[in-house]
Amino acid sequence: MSLSRKNKRKKRKKYMPHSAQEARALLFNRKLQEKPVIFSIPGVEELDGELSMLELKATELKQAEKLSDTPDGTDEILMMAAVVAKSLIMADTKERLFSDNDIDTVAGFGLVALKPLSDLASEASGIGIDLLADAKKKLLAAQSSASQNSSTENLVVVVPGSHSMNSSSA
Repeated sequence: MSLSRKNKRKKRKKYMPHSAQEARALLFNRKLQEKPVIFSIPGVEELDGELSMLELKATELKQAEKLSDTPDGTDEILMMAAVVAKSLIMADTKERLFSDNDIDTVAGFGLVALKPLSDLASEASGIGIDLLADAKKKLLAAQSSASQNSSTENLVVVVPGSHSMNSSSA
């Protein structure tokens, strides 16, 4: 057996099986992922190396979606701004830079700064770059389809036989 194989075996940790209670405790105490901002943000290069993106919880993603809702649907720029506002932190102190009230200001950063930050936040949170927009579109389509189906079902209930309408035209 080669030396490298022996080293690989030694490096692997052997874990004892956990009870459901222990596994639940480990999951509840799981630290959120953090991704350092490794690129320069144009115009604020002095912040290079000082910023990170913190993984968002599912509840925070839902809040970001609500904050980006407009009467016309979800505003993708506001969605990016909400995700950035909720996840951009100082790398050393873990302090959040923006509050939910700052989303319109963050949306005004311009796409050169906003898009890469939003992409990094999405990566840190384990979602695809356009996953939220796609999910919202699918949800709206499903709701629309369901409302059409329920309208059709209601119509069928109100008008039980289709031939009653056809008999008048015959």
